[in-house]
Amino acid sequence: MKLRECVLKLENEDMRNIVEDFDSITEEVKTFRDKMGSDVLEEVDSAMEHVPKIDKFGLYDLQSRGSLRACGSKRAPNPYNLVVGFSDDLMQLKNHLTEDSSKLEVISIVGMGGIGKTTLVTSVYNDQYIIYHFDMRAWVTVSQSYHTRNILLGILGSMTRLTDNIDEETDDQLGDRLYKTLIGTRYLIVIDDIWSIHAWEYMKRIFPDDNSGSRIILTTRLAEIAAYASSSGSIHQMSLLNIDNSWSLLCSKIFGEQPCPWKLREIGEKIALKCKGLPLSLVVIGGLLSKTNMTRGAWHEIARNVTSIVTSSDQCLEILKLSYNYLPQHLKACFLYMGVFPEDYEILASQLTKLWISEGFIKQDPCGSLEVVAERCLDELVKRGMVLVSKHDSEGKIKLCMVHDLLRDICVTEANKEKFLHVTEWFVNIFPESSYSQRRISIHRNNMSNYLFRSTPSIAFNRSLIFIGQHDISSSVFLKFKLLRVLDAIKVHFYKFPSEILELSNLRYVALSLRYKGDVPASISTLRKLETLIICQEFDMLRFKDIPVEILKMQHLRHVDLTNACFLDPFGAQFDINEKLVSLSCLHTLVGIINLRFTDNMLKRIQNVEKLVVSYVPSVSLGEGWAECHFENMINLHHLKTLKFQVHPSAFIISSCPALKLKLAFPRTLKILTLSGCAMPWHDLTIVGSLTHLEVLKLRDHACLGPEWEPNEGEFCRLKHLVLEGTNLKHWKADHESFPHLQSLILRMCYELVEIPCGMGESPTLSVIELFDCKDSALTSAQQILEMQQSLGNDDFRVVVNSKWKDNSSIRFLRPKFYQYRTRG
Repeated sequence: MKLRECVLKLENEDMRNIVEDFDSITEEVKTFRDKMGSDVLEEVDSAMEHVPKIDKFGLYDLQSRGSLRACGSKRAPNPYNLVVGFSDDLMQLKNHLTEDSSKLEVISIVGMGGIGKTTLVTSVYNDQYIIYHFDMRAWVTVSQSYHTRNILLGILGSMTRLTDNIDEETDDQLGDRLYKTLIGTRYLIVIDDIWSIHAWEYMKRIFPDDNSGSRIILTTRLAEIAAYASSSGSIHQMSLLNIDNSWSLLCSKIFGEQPCPWKLREIGEKIALKCKGLPLSLVVIGGLLSKTNMTRGAWHEIARNVTSIVTSSDQCLEILKLSYNYLPQHLKACFLYMGVFPEDYEILASQLTKLWISEGFIKQDPCGSLEVVAERCLDELVKRGMVLVSKHDSEGKIKLCMVHDLLRDICVTEANKEKFLHVTEWFVNIFPESSYSQRRISIHRNNMSNYLFRSTPSIAFNRSLIFIGQHDISSSVFLKFKLLRVLDAIKVHFYKFPSEILELSNLRYVALSLRYKGDVPASISTLRKLETLIICQEFDMLRFKDIPVEILKMQHLRHVDLTNACFLDPFGAQFDINEKLVSLSCLHTLVGIINLRFTDNMLKRIQNVEKLVVSYVPSVSLGEGWAECHFENMINLHHLKTLKFQVHPSAFIISSCPALKLKLAFPRTLKILTLSGCAMPWHDLTIVGSLTHLEVLKLRDHACLGPEWEPNEGEFCRLKHLVLEGTNLKHWKADHESFPHLQSLILRMCYELVEIPCGMGESPTLSVIELFDCKDSALTSAQQILEMQQSLGNDDFRVVVNSKWKDNSSIRFLRPKFYQYRTRG
């Protein structure tokens, strides 16, 4: 056993250390051998067979541990360079491969192209411990175009010597031969770059599962394949490198083990940052920098052109384009559309999906609405590594997303080539003639748009015009785009209503920023095909922009997103109660309406709405107080899932008056509820606690009043996220059973709250508590809950504190491993 322990010293060493320590370890083995008698010489010789043969270049091989032992693939690049930035991934994968489980396990490594999947697996595959652990190893690359015969021959060829007559065997015979070769052994098979579930379905039949601890590693860009192949959940998701690991990888590529010269460090770190954590970019740029003059001037030039340098490499371009080429046609359109947005732009997912729908990319599905189908398309692009998620919302859905610079470069290039999209990024005086035939135009960072359009003829083919960045243009230019479907001019300042758009009868999507005091004309309802209407204006308590109620008669309207707007007919009196309702079934979102009355006529117009954001402010039209708003009728909105209900602070005195107390009622379909300024007694919150589908509750700006809150048993049965902000609550009586599924608790400006209920510390689902400007005693109770969660084995539990008035010294008693502290700037 001592001999085996000595040999096993090799197994856990990094390859770089193996090369350095080889002589001393070999001497130790020989010394041990000399001390033993002849009865153990045979065991010593057998053990020595597993010691690497290392030449002066650091290349290595292993002798067989029997007639079927093989070295597998000839992949043996320098392991030191391979694992830079991947040390945690490497350790997790090695542990998974060598754990005690005897059953055959399939481990899927998934991530975007160029993220380092093959590099990571290569490093593990060539690890000394892995080589010794498995009897047989084989590596095969599948790719998009594959032939099952070539796969079988590739695996067999890496394990045994193929004879000339093997060409005469059928595919079934080759599969049988492979099965018989593997059975009874502990094998490791790497299937690299697999794109097809069908390919995996064929291959998995030829791998025996005889409880020998065998493993199969798949690398893929498609999360769908990873989930299908690794049904037990053995999926390793590769992530982009953080800035520290990016810098380390870049340095190792340029300088090896030598440090970076101090004069180049600042610009070098900027270059690493511009690679956005993608190992492929870092390796390409590092290789170029290693051959470039070591001067700041030369490095600055490369820093300005990181993306173009990487995509100019045919090999890199081919790697990145594989993912695009494999997309279904409808997803190609969705992906190319991402080129509309600039580099590093965080895209609001809800805006993106609305644009896709208006462009006609999303087709109706019997399993869900157009919005649901669009969300699935975005999820699919994320799973394929084409889109990165920046932020999730409280439901776990994508809220913000972006595209890596390299993929965006491909996006813009392919979109231009296919006449799908033309992007104008800098100051130009006229569109290039080639853009006239483009279906879509996106203008970035261009404040000279009037000059841009002045000499441009009518563009008959253009369907979409999207402005990114601040612009001042004349609305007359829109008449040049007769077939326009999408006009996103939210960044253009209009000082009168752009009436020219009313002549563009094909418009499906309109987003405007209005900087004048007048109202929106009723004639906007002549845009019969309009699906999304977004009107943004500066908030003014003394002046609300009147919106014609006729927009609720527009047959195809799905999303209305307004700022500080009132309906001219708040009671819906203009509607004939017997009038055929043709527009209701489409309306999905109604946002930004002031003092909306839930009369019967109005409800019939919005009865299918799923998201509603309404605000209430003092007004002469509120002559009878809240009663004329008919809040109790909200219970009849049977499709409502998200409600944000705000009473403006200046109306707080009205809402807190006992005679004019709010009488709220909510539909049971609600999943997300935000209440602000409602001044409800805490005991009235039972109407919220009884909502059986409610998952997110945000109580802000005195939504509830009173010093004490004790939820009733059986309430909030599905609540996952709770936010209390700006409340005078002092004593909160609750335990983990009061919120049986609570995952996050956020407390902001709860200046009087004495403590968080200690019973919350026993919650098996709670994962984070965030406190913003709370009393010290509340912080202390959070610390106690943290310690209680630790004692229950929940090492991932976090407490986050943000304070504008405390310094770091006041909270040093909290453990830094589990506690994060942020201070406002």
